[in-house]
Amino acid sequence: MRILAFLLVAATVPAQAGAGPPEEQAAAVRAANAAADAIEAAANQIEAEAFMARYADELRAGNRAAIAARYDRRGAWRLGHGEKSFEQWPAIRDFYAGPQWQPPASFEWRELSFEPAGPDAVVVAGLFRWGAAGGAEPRTYSYTALLVRQDGELRIRLEDESGRPAR
Repeated sequence: MRILAFLLVAATVPAQAGAGPPEEQAAAVRAANAAADAIEAAANQIEAEAFMARYADELRAGNRAAIAARYDRRGAWRLGHGEKSFEQWPAIRDFYAGPQWQPPASFEWRELSFEPAGPDAVVVAGLFRWGAAGGAEPRTYSYTALLVRQDGELRIRLEDESGRPAR
């Protein structure tokens, strides 16, 4: 992705930039690198937005295998409600396959923000509404995730889901 972004930007840099004094050449390279970084960050954000939209669809559909496949194969940090644990990917897969996880009756992301965290990582922060079975009022949770590129795809490496504290 980085090479493609740099090539796209380099194609727009005037040919004369390479013929000037060294400081002008260095400035042109810095400008091209900055533009490549911006293109890469925008592409990662678009990819992360699509990732989160598909994730919501899979949650609503109760697609257990697809949900588990969204996690980093090295494992993931799970946080929330004052707890922290690292879970290996087979344990994550087994959790979503087992009876302890039930799909939501309704689900929607709210106010998601995307922050680049490097060339192959995006932090996602926002809220979600989870509707439980039985017609109970959906609950709002805060959400934070670190998505990292693995085998060419974004995957969840860290996830924090926390409900509002009891009053």
